[in-house]
Amino acid sequence: MHCFYHDEREAVGTCKSCCKGLCRECAVELNKGLACRGRCEADAQAVIELIDRNIKLSPNTAQLLKSSRGARTGNGLFCLAMGVVFLIWGVRDERLTLLCVMGIAFIIYSLYLLFLARKIAKSGPS
Repeated sequence: MHCFYHDEREAVGTCKSCCKGLCRECAVELNKGLACRGRCEADAQAVIELIDRNIKLSPNTAQLLKSSRGARTGNGLFCLAMGVVFLIWGVRDERLTLLCVMGIAFIIYSLYLLFLARKIAKSGPS
């Protein structure tokens, strides 16, 4: 790759802000990347700070998977209970076939949620 500003020179890296190839003369070294000298230094520093802040604020992946598994299990059990209630109510009053359909739909959805929770439990760290 060649420098964006000097076609005859080889690039030593790319700008963290605009991603253009830079030679040694055009590059300014920041603490975690390069920037176009006099053009992108402030923007590249802002990108680096944003990345650092996101890394610090990002939740622990294991904790996120654990909470996701718990939420899906809870939602699945709730939908299963609602499905059973609707199905029983619809069967008891023969005119309410919509409730039977809703009950079956809730039960199917609850099984899907419980399947996902189990899949997360198997794949994610405990």
